[in-house]
Amino acid sequence: MKFLLLVSLSVILLAARAQAEDMHLSYARVPLNAENPGQHRVGMLEYRGGLSLGSNDARFGGLSSLLVSPDGSRLLAASDRGTWFSAEIQYDAEGYLRGLASPALVPVLGPDGKALTGRYRDAEALARAADGSILLAFEQHHRILRFAAPSRLDAHQLAGVIPELISAPGELAEFNSNAAMEGLATLDDGGLLILTEGLDNARAGKPGWLLRDGQADVRFEYKRAARFRPTGATRLPDGDILTLERRYTIIGGVAALLRVIPRETIQSGALLDGPELARLAPPLTVDNMEGIAARRDSTGRIFIYLISDDNFSVLQRTLLLMFELRDDWR
Repeated sequence: MKFLLLVSLSVILLAARAQAEDMHLSYARVPLNAENPGQHRVGMLEYRGGLSLGSNDARFGGLSSLLVSPDGSRLLAASDRGTWFSAEIQYDAEGYLRGLASPALVPVLGPDGKALTGRYRDAEALARAADGSILLAFEQHHRILRFAAPSRLDAHQLAGVIPELISAPGELAEFNSNAAMEGLATLDDGGLLILTEGLDNARAGKPGWLLRDGQADVRFEYKRAARFRPTGATRLPDGDILTLERRYTIIGGVAALLRVIPRETIQSGALLDGPELARLAPPLTVDNMEGIAARRDSTGRIFIYLISDDNFSVLQRTLLLMFELRDDWR
């Protein structure tokens, strides 16, 4: 039995690795504002470059979540169709985003060791726990999976990794299939912040939870901007939470908004709110921004990365944008 189990795991690993090979990724650099290429600032953010990504691999796209390594050398994302995507991040001599290298795609496995399929594969949010393990939240079948810590953010290292199912708020069962978990962020105390799109589109606040020791012991409301919905969250180096919101209207088109939630305000029953850092709307480069990550370099500068979900549509783009948070943002 032990031998058969090892053989089965080896087959899973080899199959996943095989699917990660021979992926071609194309990219083109994009300005912050195509109508005014000299613009490099929006709100409290300085633009540090952006890429429009594409591939001949039909599995590429639908990226709704994002992690970036502390040194900024690698990224990891998960797609709506149950695949991991990773790549090396390249910068030019001035530190601006220049390109991606060594791209890889592998299927996300479920607790049964099989690749996720159908409504079980709609990954929406990523976070990294203090022990390095990776947390991945899903819509449609609302749940959170924990993957053992890889040594680096590399899809190859996640090939064949069988996750464990961790507890999620029971109230999520009442949510619509596409209106649940959209953002995950780890907190200073090891807790996990969960943002949702919510049940009632007319309400200004969107429900969320703090997950501690496997229990959703704190419920709060997140105050979104008018016509915006939360789509992502990440922890800033000082412990505050950086959130991403998205808007789409027929007249105004698509837009994205970033705000900071002070960590001391995250309490049971609170209506979480905070200062707006920036708003991206046409003619600025923007699409269906859903993933967000942040890091601090050795000099103390904070960099923010955004990625968009193209919904596997030819009418949308997969964008990777990079910004530097201004020192005077507070």
